Amino acid sequence: MTIGRRKGGSTEGTSGEQAGAEEDPAEARGPCDTGPAMSDAPPPQLFPLFLRLAGKDVLVVGAGAVAERKIQDLVESGAAVRVVALTATAAVERLAADGAIALSRRAFDESDVDGAWLVVAATTDPAVQARACSRAAAGRVLALAVDDPPNGSAYSASVIRRGPFTIAISSSGEAPALSRLLREVLEQALPADDWIEAARALRERWRRDGAPMASRFADLVRAFKARAD
Repeated sequence: MTIGRRKGGSTEGTSGEQAGAEEDPAEARGPCDTGPAMSDAPPPQLFPLFLRLAGKDVLVVGAGAVAERKIQDLVESGAAVRVVALTATAAVERLAADGAIALSRRAFDESDVDGAWLVVAATTDPAVQARACSRAAAGRVLALAVDDPPNGSAYSASVIRRGPFTIAISSSGEAPALSRLLREVLEQALPADDWIEAARALRERWRRDGAPMASRFADLVRAFKARAD
């Protein structure tokens, strides 16, 4: 049974979870980890990326409590979200009833990956996680495996959103609790919304006056030092 979905909006998406901590990696390599095994060498660095998912087809496998957070983030990103799960939380059911997502109450089929730009595997079944990620890898589709990083090709992160700013923090799975702590510290350090408006006004003044690029940063520092005082 499939419940209809409203078309995606215009906001930008990210590859991170808005309020959650970074996910812990496991030691084993999964089916989406197709690179050469490196036993002694350090793992390659992650490539940070923000995804513009507005209107893009995103498949979420699973509709439990963890999947619910991802689904909500994807909806807020304007993605066209398809959810496949045998059961769903009340919040996911409401999103489907409101037309925000398409919910199919059935088992995952590998053909569900067809047409997706991104796959989010968020079940508690290791076999389903592996199948979803393996099929995504075969189709060269990025896969986020929630609480199962070895099976995925992408990690989520601790994310801060403040006005036009989006800051994502990842420890490459080495210290997820520290990532969350850093997020909380940075949340306190970021300027309030009125500072953002002041920066916008300053930029308009620079453009109007033709201020040289070399002088703008020092001008910004002086202006905000005066505000802080």
